[in-house]
Amino acid sequence: MGKFWVHKLLAFIIVVALAAGCSVTNHSINVDDSTEITTDTDHNPFNTDEKNTVVMGTMSHSFENLNFNEKGQALPLQYNGGELSVDYSVTASGKAKNVGFFIFVDGIPQPYKINTTDAPYEYMHIFELIEDDKEMPFTFVFTPVAGKKGETLHVSVSSIYNPGFRPDMKETSSYGGYHETLESGISLVFNQDVEETDFTSIVSQEVISKAELSTEPVTKELLEKYSSSKGLDMAAIGKRIFTELHVENEVRNQYFQVNKNGVLHVAFKMFGHPGVRYKNTFYINHNALTSSDSSSFETAIAEGNVSVVKAEIKLDNLEDFSTFYVVSVPMNADDFPNDAILLSKTPSLLLYK
Repeated sequence: MGKFWVHKLLAFIIVVALAAGCSVTNHSINVDDSTEITTDTDHNPFNTDEKNTVVMGTMSHSFENLNFNEKGQALPLQYNGGELSVDYSVTASGKAKNVGFFIFVDGIPQPYKINTTDAPYEYMHIFELIEDDKEMPFTFVFTPVAGKKGETLHVSVSSIYNPGFRPDMKETSSYGGYHETLESGISLVFNQDVEETDFTSIVSQEVISKAELSTEPVTKELLEKYSSSKGLDMAAIGKRIFTELHVENEVRNQYFQVNKNGVLHVAFKMFGHPGVRYKNTFYINHNALTSSDSSSFETAIAEGNVSVVKAEIKLDNLEDFSTFYVVSVPMNADDFPNDAILLSKTPSLLLYK
């Protein structure tokens, strides 16, 4: 059965093929320039008003050179030691030709190289495609950050549209439709334990401290806020995922002025579909932030509860303008085959001094 995930962006269209245990299919959608940015998992992106549709660009990306079974289903990747090479491709047109990629293995951010083992490891590589609708093949090269012999883990590849954009608080203070994500994924079978790898070429950003995981009750006010803004009843809210990024005890969606030093108090909150587990990673300028123990924090959504990750971010080493967001990768999406359980990203938030 063909399956794919689509998120819509402001003023252009973007598509992706999913190759996890299924045939690979590309689809496209049309989005007009007044469409609200959304990552709602039960929204039907194919319901558009053709009279008001303006196509600004397209993008697709997918795994390449896979092996398939007799049913046309893609077989898992295989890890046999050393660095793993994964063939991939991206195609774009119009204003969608600037794109960056993240990789996650078992929900953990995966440093990787492009095309060669001699390149440095990075959490994101950015592509500037030149020609419209011309396929650009390349290869992800990496040693998995997790995995033991006999395990099968999920590999998630997520694109970010125009990752180089950042508001300057002069010409603009909003990210608009930029920095939205699209995900594809596939299973990875480990035929041996993963080997230790030196990722010291990545600039370490150990700026998170005092990370705490907790829960708080879903309030009547919170439900009313999302039911009224999204036009949903309580049953529909329970089938979707909602996230909020709190900075200094307030929800922030566009920008926030910070001190030159000291710490910033942040809280990431998630509620909605009961039973779904996520690994959540904090990012600044597309680099994963790490604490002394981990680079990601696992949360489980329970009915009636909000999952909360609180932390402090050190401000001393931040640039004058920094892009901050949280990416959440589902760990048990296969447990909910009738629901769209997808990778989630908070809106990019500008931190400026």
